[in-house]
Parts: sequence; C-alpha cells; structure tokens
Amino acid sequence: MDRRAFLGFALAAAATPLSCTRPSGVPGTVRIGFLANVTHAPMIVALASGAIARALPGVTVETRTFRAGPRVCEALLGNAIDIGVSGPGPLVATHARHTGDPFALLSGVASGGASLITLPWVKSAHDLAGTRVSTPQIGSTQDISLRKWLARNGLVTKERGGDVVVDAMASSNVMEQMRRGRIAAAWLPEPWATRVVVDLGATRMLDERELWSERRFPTALLVARRPFLDARRRDVDAVVVAVQQAIARATRDPSTKVTTFAEIKRLTGKGLPPGVADAAWSRVDFAADPMPAAIAEIARDAFDLGYVPRADVNGLVAQSVQPMPKLPSSAVF
Repeated sequence: MDRRAFLGFALAAAATPLSCTRPSGVPGTVRIGFLANVTHAPMIVALASGAIARALPGVTVETRTFRAGPRVCEALLGNAIDIGVSGPGPLVATHARHTGDPFALLSGVASGGASLITLPWVKSAHDLAGTRVSTPQIGSTQDISLRKWLARNGLVTKERGGDVVVDAMASSNVMEQMRRGRIAAAWLPEPWATRVVVDLGATRMLDERELWSERRFPTALLVARRPFLDARRRDVDAVVVAVQQAIARATRDPSTKVTTFAEIKRLTGKGLPPGVADAAWSRVDFAADPMPAAIAEIARDAFDLGYVPRADVNGLVAQSVQPMPKLPSSAVF
C-alpha cells in the first residue's frame, strides 16, 4: 500500500455521503468508535466502566473498534458512528478534503505513545535504505510521522522514486512480520511498540516525543460529526465530560491501567505481560488539551507529503463543554 492507496481512501471518503441515515444519527443511540491502543485508554475506560452509559440515561451506547484512525474518520463521514477517537493525521486530511467542516474536535485524549521500532541490526536511519517498513495505515498519524522522518534523513520512499517501501499493517501483526524479517522497522503506537521491543528484542530507535517541543504532541483526539453535535449537543457534552473525567483518573488511579489492558486483551485476543503493560503505559501522557499548534504542524506535514490540499483547519475546533483555543494563524497551510 502506498500514497496512491491513501489517495484512493481519500477519494472514496470524499464520495461518501455525510447523511446515510439522518444527521442526528440513530434516535436514542450514540455510536462510538475507537482503537484498542493505550492512547485511547480514556475512551476505553469510560466505556468499560459504564461512565458513558450512566452519563446518557435512556440512550443506547454502541461501540466499534477500528484498526487505525483513517477508518474512524471514514466511519464518521459515512454516518456509521457519531463520535470517535482518532489521531490528528486522518482528521486533518479528511477535513482538508471536505467543505462544511464535517468534523468537530471536542477534546484532546492523549499525547505521546508512538515510537520507531527496528530490528537489532538497524543502527542508523541509513540502514533502512532498500528495506520495507510499516505503519498502521497509510495516512495515519504514524504514517505521516514516519515519512517525515525518512525524508529528513535523506531516505526516499518507493512511490517517490526511492527504495524504501512503506507497508500498512495492523499494529498487532507487526511483531510476526519483523520476526520473519519481512519488515525492518515500524512506527507503532503503544502498547504494540513496547511489546515488539520486549518480546522480539527489537530496538526502540526513536521515541517520537523526542521530536517535539516539550515532548508533547497529540496522538488521540475526541471528535464528533458536526451535524450530530449540532443536533444532540447535550449527548455529546455528556460523552466529553465522561472521557475527560477518565483522562483525569488515568493520571492517578492504577485501576485505569488494569482496565485498559484487560479491555485490549478482550478486544484483540492478545494480552500483555505486566512488565510490557507498565512500560507501554509510561510512554503515554493523557491530556484534554488538543494541542492545536501541533495539529497545525501535522497538517502542514500532510500537505508537504502530498496527502492533502491547502486548507484552514480552524474549523475543526468546536465550542463544546469548555472553550477551546483557536488554532494559530499558521494553521492555514
């Protein structure tokens, strides 16, 4: 899968009607999508603990899990879900390709929790020349980060005439492909990054926090379909409050970690040893701050890669439960 595959996704999404049923969704139901990653822990815990259900009395809560953020955005566009958690990369890409601000950014969820993992023989960026590397999905936040890093280190991907092949695969499947030597590196979210390091003896060549000012960048954001927000603001606000309360608990309550990994095991069928879980958890910071300046930078990176046209991403910000800062003027990219 290459850049053309991502553009195919973008074109398909552009053709997806925004109101397959009705803008307000299914009456009496809120449909929520997320990933089985540590960076989505506040949503995972808010659902598993019943906090969201309690915040929505008389409303049925339906959930769906996805492999990567672009699938969440595709489901939002297609009116298959109402609220989702996604990385900023797919959000800005989808926003840039649609008029009318189809998404409303409600809150930050997590910062950090992504790393470049390599086989032990890879000692520098240049060792990746002529190899295959992977990301969770073309157009995902990790995919944008990987391609930016490759370019900064003088490496060119195959679709641009170079010799580095970027494959897309589910994070939970990366370890087996690295064990077989089919890929040399992967830009992975937690807990999958730490699991490959511990279980396979791979190397964490780079913790992405090292690339960002103050080691902070958004990896998970809470977002809603804007028509759903407009029609059912009270329900959306209730979900935001429940998730932000889970964010606060995640920083101080050890039971949050236990619940998160139990749910990841239930959802993926793949459990983690306590040591792996603890190490993965330590690489994620949970924060309601959406970090708008970082979102703008990721948007510019996506533009530089040819993934999106120029656009103003200020329209992503919603005035929901609490006022959120406007994106900086540089957000027009």
